[in-house]
Amino acid sequence: MIKSLEKKTFKINSLEKTSKIYLFIDESGDPAFYASRKKLLVGQEGFKPILIIGMIKVEDKKTLRQSIIGFMDELKADPLYNTLPCITNPDGWYLHASYDNNEVQVRFCDFIRKLNDFKFYCIIGRKKLDLFHKKHNGNETEFYFDLVYHLLKDRLNEENTEYQIFLSARNRSSQSALNQAILKAIDRDNSRRKNPININFKCNVVLSKLTPELSVVDYLLWALQRYILKGEQRFYKALENKYNLIIDLYDFDKYRVKGKSNYYHARNRFTLDKADKFRNDGYI
Repeated sequence: MIKSLEKKTFKINSLEKTSKIYLFIDESGDPAFYASRKKLLVGQEGFKPILIIGMIKVEDKKTLRQSIIGFMDELKADPLYNTLPCITNPDGWYLHASYDNNEVQVRFCDFIRKLNDFKFYCIIGRKKLDLFHKKHNGNETEFYFDLVYHLLKDRLNEENTEYQIFLSARNRSSQSALNQAILKAIDRDNSRRKNPININFKCNVVLSKLTPELSVVDYLLWALQRYILKGEQRFYKALENKYNLIIDLYDFDKYRVKGKSNYYHARNRFTLDKADKFRNDGYI
């Protein structure tokens, strides 16, 4: 159950007519630093050195959903595609970049290139072991939802709007942790305003296979991750103008160098040569 903001100083007022903004959040990578029995994963084969949390912001959810479902139906009806293993998966098919065949990856990236009326934001979290213990108390959930908080801050700015926030399912505790990250972002933003504003929101943890809108987030994260970890530019460059904001949160050197920034946008596109070098073996 979503916690009310009524305990805050900025109470939510009931609105006769409220516009809606939809935020869909997904991840690439994972927050794990340790395996079972506290076995350190950093530096080991298969360790994922970054966790990226991404989000699309849309106002017309119905049109977006219908267009993605239409794209999928088109491929399922086309003999050029409908025998591909990803589409004929006996467990059912939904768009997921890591599992889709290359032909589908190319087609859906081209679909996203032509897609309008959404904005994409993401946070890159370099998995630094010392920071994990000092800042996040060695807790994977704290690490994950701290990135969610940084993703949401400065994004919830409309008072007469209901934000509907959807997070791709993780585990049973995600609902409460998501709610707390949202409240923290609202508190932080209102602390910087002369006059705090009322923010109305609902949040839910959802399954990707039942939420086609998340496939757009998934593909944009996948393209960025491949560029960072493998140096593969093809998909990232093809989608480059769809990345409204990329924050390389723990690239601390950019905080201290004049003229540098760890915030990447239309006037400062993210490239590997601008960022501090990414390490595939992780950060001790």
